[in-house]
Amino acid sequence: MLKSQTYNAPQHFESLFQILSSKRFLNKEGLGGELPFFIHSFPVAKQALVDTNIQSLIKRLQNEGIEILEIHLYQLCIDILKKENLFEQIVNQERNLPKQRLLRVLSGPLNIDSVVIPEIHNRLADSTAKIIFLTGIGAAFPIIRSHTILNNLQTLVGDLPLVMFFPGTYNNQSLTLFDRLKDDNYYRAHNLNDYKI
Repeated sequence: MLKSQTYNAPQHFESLFQILSSKRFLNKEGLGGELPFFIHSFPVAKQALVDTNIQSLIKRLQNEGIEILEIHLYQLCIDILKKENLFEQIVNQERNLPKQRLLRVLSGPLNIDSVVIPEIHNRLADSTAKIIFLTGIGAAFPIIRSHTILNNLQTLVGDLPLVMFFPGTYNNQSLTLFDRLKDDNYYRAHNLNDYKI
């Protein structure tokens, strides 16, 4: 677990820039036939700082000619609800509905298989990105769970490197959101905190 006081965002993001802009990373070398899925985990207390650094990282990479497609899961959910003219209705219901009931209400318009994944697919189809950034993981929980989205994206992104920015811990076997909620095991992603160029 990365302790909040030992997480140095500028240092981590400089390292991420070096990794993500390297030929080895972009050519997907040294993955042993595994998917080019990567996780950068960080302490949830550093979320605001990480968000700012993600935007700076995107600009730096794009200045190097490396196009990034950022998929912010929480914003994606809002976009879908607005497109279906459901957003205001859901916001009004949220005040009065118990959380479990609200989740059931959202499970239809934000169904992973029939709505969320096709929407991500559409965004990918319109993009010339070399890397996908998956952000907004904590904000989208529990509507979208990290292991569910990773499992569903395996066939969708093909051989495009995907980087998930994860508020919690990834120990190369399982994801622990907010360092409190253990998700299902997910073995197939590479830990960017341990990645060497």
